[in-house]
Amino acid sequence: MLVELTDLIGMEVYTNKGTSLGTIDDLIIEADTSVVTSLYVSNPNPLLVENSTAVAVPFRWVESVGDVILLKYFPKFVGQPSMPEEPSKLKDKAHQLAHAAEEKLMAGERKMVDELKTFEKKVEGRVRKQRDQEQQ
Repeated sequence: MLVELTDLIGMEVYTNKGTSLGTIDDLIIEADTSVVTSLYVSNPNPLLVENSTAVAVPFRWVESVGDVILLKYFPKFVGQPSMPEEPSKLKDKAHQLAHAAEEKLMAGERKMVDELKTFEKKVEGRVRKQRDQEQQ
């Protein structure tokens, strides 16, 4: 029987599918209310958590506490968030994208100018042809 919160430390945690997540290494407690908000598992099962990175399991996910802790919810797999790129890399990437966009814009403008010149030549040819017909 659980007598003190510290009795939770060292207890095994299982998902609602019966898979062992790991053991509780610490508790995260809201300072103002002294309420346990999360169970800290420092070395979780790598089948559930990428690279066995420590996780804080929200206490609201706990279904029951007995000989073990049973969770009513746990994601199928917890991956690590991707790290944001360094500002200098982001700046370089922005410059590359801007340059590529400028190149595409210039290529589009060149194509439009070429099409316009072709159209002008066609119009000039038709005008010349019409003048020639009128003069005959």
